[in-house]
Amino acid sequence: MISNLPAITPRTGNELKRRTQPSIPGRSNLTLLAALLLGFATTSAHAEIRVVTANPGEDCSTQINIGWHADLEETSCALVYTTKGDEAWANAITVPGASTQSDVFDGIDSKTPDGKDWKEEAKFLDYGVNLTGLKPDTEYKYKITGDDETRYFKTAGASEFTFLWISDLHGYTPIPSRVKNFNSVVDAALKIEPSVDFVFSTGDVVAWGGSYSFWVDFFNQPFAANYLYADVIGNHDWMRRRNGGSNEYFDVTHNNPRNGYAGQEGVCYWFIYGDVLIITLNNEEMKTSPEAEAAAKTWAASVIEQQKGKYKRIFIAEHYQWFDGRNGRTSWYGNWKDFCDTHNVTLALSGNNHVYQRTHTLRADQVVADGTGTVYMVAPSADGERGVKAGPLTANADKLAYTYSSQEHSNEKEVKTIACVLVDVTPDSIRTRLVYIDENKQVQVADDHTIKTLPSDTPTP
Repeated sequence: MISNLPAITPRTGNELKRRTQPSIPGRSNLTLLAALLLGFATTSAHAEIRVVTANPGEDCSTQINIGWHADLEETSCALVYTTKGDEAWANAITVPGASTQSDVFDGIDSKTPDGKDWKEEAKFLDYGVNLTGLKPDTEYKYKITGDDETRYFKTAGASEFTFLWISDLHGYTPIPSRVKNFNSVVDAALKIEPSVDFVFSTGDVVAWGGSYSFWVDFFNQPFAANYLYADVIGNHDWMRRRNGGSNEYFDVTHNNPRNGYAGQEGVCYWFIYGDVLIITLNNEEMKTSPEAEAAAKTWAASVIEQQKGKYKRIFIAEHYQWFDGRNGRTSWYGNWKDFCDTHNVTLALSGNNHVYQRTHTLRADQVVADGTGTVYMVAPSADGERGVKAGPLTANADKLAYTYSSQEHSNEKEVKTIACVLVDVTPDSIRTRLVYIDENKQVQVADDHTIKTLPSDTPTP
C-alpha cells in the first residue's frame, strides 16, 4: 500500500538541484499514485543501479536525501521506502525520482582494475529524492525500483548518537587492498560500537575523483548500504588523474543539501543531527585566495546565525589538517582558530595528514577548560598504505594531546596506518575513541577521551 507521499518543496535560482524534486501541479495524491504505478511499470526488472547513497537533509530528524545513478534508458526509476520493522513492506511509500543526464566523468583518463590505462565510460542518469516528513529516531529501509538490494538509514532525534568517522582511504581499484583494509577497521569499530547511527568522512575516499569507476567501487562497500553517509570533499575526490579537477565529481556522486554558498551548492553544505549543527567546507576552493577563504567564513557565520535556536553545539569539518602530525607545526588551525573562538565551535574535524591528532580544548591559542573552547581533531588514514609517520612534536606540543600513526612502513616513505574514530555525542559530552589495526593485525582502541561540552551560545568565561 502506498500512502502519505512526502512533501515536495520546489527550489529556485542557486538552490535548484540538478536532481530537482518532481512537482506535478494540480494533481491529487490519488492521481499521482496512479501516475507512479503506470509510469514505473516500465522500469527494467534488472536495471543497473549504482552509486546509491543516503545523505543528510538539513534536519536529519525528518529529512534525508537519497541519490543514485541509472543507465540512460532507465527513465522511470523510483524510491520505495518504509520503516525497518515493516517486514512485508506493507506500508511502503513510493516516490518518483527526478534525474538529469550526466557525462562529467565520460572520457577521463583512468585505470582499470588490472592496472591498464583507459578512459572512463560513464554516461548515466543522475537521480535524487529528498525525503521529508520522516519520523525522528527511526530506522528506515529503502530500495530503488529495478534493483533488488535493500538499504538502510536512521533518522536523528535521540538525545545521544554515535558516528563512525573515516578518512583518507584513497579507493583505487588496481590496489583492492586499500578498500579491504578500510573495511577491516570499519568492521572492527562496528563490533566495538554496534549502535553507530551514521558514517562521516573528512575526504579522500577515492584516489582520483574524476575516475567514476572508483566511486562505483566505494559506494559498493557495505557501509553505504547500511548507514546515512556524510562527508567533505578532499583533494583526491576533486582531482582527475591528469590536469586539475572539478567539484562536479563530488557533487554528482552525492545528493547533499543545496544550502552552500554561490558556486558551492552540494559541495559545501550544513545539516543538523541531534543538537549539533555540522558545517562542511571545501579546501580546494578556500586555498585559491584569501577572498575565497573569507567567503567560506562569511557563509559559515551566516549559517550559525540563521539556524540559532535549532542546535546547541557546532562542529565544522574540512579536509586539510589543523596541524602536521609529523612535527606539530600549525597548518589550517591558523586559518580557522579565530572563527572557532568567535562562534564557540565545539569540535573541528579534518583529515589529509594521515596522522591521528587530538588537541586539548583550545581558545586564543591557550589550553582552556572543557566547554570553553574548541577541540581540533584529525582522522588518520584507513588504507594501510599511504600513511605518514607521527613524529616528535617540535611545535605546538602544548596544544596536541595525542597523535598516532603506524610505525611499520609500506614503502620507504609511508606507513601502514589502518584506523578510524568513533564519536559518541551526549547532551553534555563528546567521547572519541581511536580504533586501529596494529602491526600484528590486532584491533586496538586508544585515546579513549571524553570532553565535557557546553551549548555554543554559552558565554565564554
